[in-house]
Amino acid sequence: MLFGKYVNPYYRKYWYYFVLVFLSDALVDLAQLLVPYLIGNIITKLENKTFVLVGEHWYQSDLTVNLLLIALIAVFIVVGRIGWRYFSAHIGGNIERDMRKAMYEHIQTLSLSYYKDKKVGGLLSYFTNDLMTIKTLFNECIIWMTDLLVLGVLAFTLMFLMSWPITLVTTIPLFAFIGFGYSVGKSETRRFKDANDSYEDLSDFTEENLQGFTVIKAFRKEITRAKTFRSLADETRAKSVDYQRYSTLIDSGINFFLTCTFSIMMGLGAYALLTQSDNPMLAQNLTDVGKLSTFVGYYNSLSWPMIAGGLLIDYISRGRGAYKRIAEIFDQKPDIIDVQNAVDKKIVGDVEYRHLTFSYPDSSAGKVDLKDVSFSCKAGSTIGIIGRTGSGKSTLLSLLDHLYNVPENTIFIDGIDINLWKKSVLREEIGLVSQEAFLFSGPLWKAVSFSENDPEVVDRKKVEESCAFACVDNDIKTQFKDGYETIIGEKGSTVSGGQRQRLSIARAIYKNPQILILDDSLSAVDADTEKKILANIQTYRKGKTTFIIAHRISAIENADCILVMEQGRIIGQGKHDALLKTCSLYRDIYDLQELEKEVNK
Repeated sequence: MLFGKYVNPYYRKYWYYFVLVFLSDALVDLAQLLVPYLIGNIITKLENKTFVLVGEHWYQSDLTVNLLLIALIAVFIVVGRIGWRYFSAHIGGNIERDMRKAMYEHIQTLSLSYYKDKKVGGLLSYFTNDLMTIKTLFNECIIWMTDLLVLGVLAFTLMFLMSWPITLVTTIPLFAFIGFGYSVGKSETRRFKDANDSYEDLSDFTEENLQGFTVIKAFRKEITRAKTFRSLADETRAKSVDYQRYSTLIDSGINFFLTCTFSIMMGLGAYALLTQSDNPMLAQNLTDVGKLSTFVGYYNSLSWPMIAGGLLIDYISRGRGAYKRIAEIFDQKPDIIDVQNAVDKKIVGDVEYRHLTFSYPDSSAGKVDLKDVSFSCKAGSTIGIIGRTGSGKSTLLSLLDHLYNVPENTIFIDGIDINLWKKSVLREEIGLVSQEAFLFSGPLWKAVSFSENDPEVVDRKKVEESCAFACVDNDIKTQFKDGYETIIGEKGSTVSGGQRQRLSIARAIYKNPQILILDDSLSAVDADTEKKILANIQTYRKGKTTFIIAHRISAIENADCILVMEQGRIIGQGKHDALLKTCSLYRDIYDLQELEKEVNK
């Protein structure tokens, strides 16, 4: 079976299913071993013509009794097999479901740095291929192990009692196969993992290209991408064939060793029967054709456990490869965890950065993304942030809800170090509208009320008010025939870029956070809509803190304070009029945008 710290708990959780499978399969195995005895008994009586009549007709003999017993045993075996298949299916299905849930819940706790190294297609292969392999392992292996331990041991014992010399000789190929299977199984585990890793790369590529199909068509890269896909597919095929080659070795090895064993047994059995008077030690209880038939029947019963042993090696090798990949996910630990007695109270909205210097975990050595950043704002303030592309604007505010670890005593909310706050409180009280407006598929009202803890009690009036705040309500009424019931495609693909941005703003407003971050979230809306949204912020978010990252000065010129950033530093802060006089970069941006307005006129 498969053992490891991430699967061991399921043996305890579903122990009763394991017991039921073992008992039902063991009873079937015991019943199977009665059949060779009954058949041998029939052959012996037919050979010696010693059937006992209990009536006037032939069917009133003990022959009929033996045949009826075989028929009853057959019915019992069918019912027993249905039973253990039913119980084993529950084991595999329940473990697959529980592991999938545990994996999903675990990856939700991981930090953003983990997802930078992983692609969606690759992660999906863990949830599909690898878990399916483990499910199959648990579905089958408990049955095969029972057959190996019960049917195999009992069949061997009965054969041993009938003729221990022949039995011992026929086990030599069996031990040879065990050594062969162990050697091949180790190599198979490694190759199965390599094949799944290759499939993960193929899934990554496929998922990425399906999402970016519009770009591929625009750049006429269909043929180039198809060639790359074929190359990855060929590599996956080659590694899969390499794995299957070792899997086939085990299957072929089973047939080879079984054939050898059967040939040896039949040869020795026939010889013992013919020379039983000269070789009584070899023949022992093989005194007639019926006994030999029973012996062969026991061997046939033993042959399945030998096959099951080979399948065990094969499937456990696959399971280990899949488990190693799944363990890689569970072994990943979240970078950000709550401290003991973390602060759990409502946020007011005071924010202070105090000499913050920060680098992303995956930044190249020596690179600093934020350098000695300091500023503060009171609750209810509107803070504008502007600067050239790559100056650190988004990085500055992405640290506010503790998505990355930051040095102690550098960021404070309500005068408390951000590292002391409970993560759930920060993320509940901080609303983010990111640069890339991502909407989940489903009815429009569900997309807006995404922050609702109980989807069954969504405030539809609040949804409409949030959409009105973001100036998207008119579009919903006039352009969407189903209104708020309109189904939004994956990632919001069925709405325009401007509508997607405004729906993202509506989603954040529905949450009603104490601190709202608009990360360049007005770039896809026209100037008039921008003014309306900014006016709504001033009117409806009094007493709540709002950060607005923008490239257009018009979006932030009325802010209580404006931060000007350049190469990870704040090179100017203050109100609009003051910055025009004191910050050359701000003045340059302003003059350039004023010139653009004149040109556009």
